[in-house]
Amino acid sequence: MPCYFLSLFKIPASVAAKIERMQRDFLWSGVGEGKRDHLVNWDVVCKPKSRGGLGFGKISIRNVALLGKWMWRYPREGSALWHQVILSIYGSHSNGWDVNNIVRWSHRCPWKAIALVYQEFSKFTRFVVGNGDRIRFWDDLWWGEQPLGVQYPRLLRVVTDKNAPISSILGYTRPFSWNFTFRRNLSDSEIEDLEGLMQSFDRLHISSSVPDKRSWSLSPSGLFTVKSFFLALSQYSKSPPIFPTKFVWNAQVPFKVKSFVWLVAHKKVNTNDLLQLRRPYKALSPDI
Repeated sequence: MPCYFLSLFKIPASVAAKIERMQRDFLWSGVGEGKRDHLVNWDVVCKPKSRGGLGFGKISIRNVALLGKWMWRYPREGSALWHQVILSIYGSHSNGWDVNNIVRWSHRCPWKAIALVYQEFSKFTRFVVGNGDRIRFWDDLWWGEQPLGVQYPRLLRVVTDKNAPISSILGYTRPFSWNFTFRRNLSDSEIEDLEGLMQSFDRLHISSSVPDKRSWSLSPSGLFTVKSFFLALSQYSKSPPIFPTKFVWNAQVPFKVKSFVWLVAHKKVNTNDLLQLRRPYKALSPDI
């Protein structure tokens, strides 16, 4: 697997298809053993073992997950030379954390492909409040399950500065300063929204000595992992798996036996009944 290139460049669809075809042929036929039946659908094979697959994963999805690693590293390595080069070429994103994800097509560099990952990557990030200087009050996900601008759309419509940081609105200490600026006087319903918003901050703590940080919501540690991003992009159902994973893969038997049991669990063993359906003209031949 060309992981290094997959972590820098977007793989063409034709190349991904060719690699997956080679994987399929090797899985079912080996090397120099002739063509054999592909017994299990490739989409099933690509699923994690817990879902009844072999954990191969789609090449194109793995490519996106590997590219996402750079989106995570960019704000964390501000002093690195590569960060400074990318920043000087493309400029900063409006959120103050990422690089500008609008890349001109004339640019011939890997970052063009990496920038395309931003929309998927940003779905799984949230912010942890320190001093509130770098987190946007309305647009960033830092309180609740949605950005405050989504939770309180009526208030967002009338604020004058939608990109205001938390510290400019709440200040650093309690009681909060509540420096909201609106374009007009609020209606009764908007006042109710504002009161609800202010009451929701009872447990919020802001520390002027602690910097803000970004967290990865798919990992208990809050740190980005390619595996968690890959599984999220694969969109496997959250329902509990029904495949007997532990019985198949944790048994103390040779791997060939595990592989055979895996085929049995999928009802894909080349029994005579299945061969009659697949190749009726050969099913009863002794040379099968």
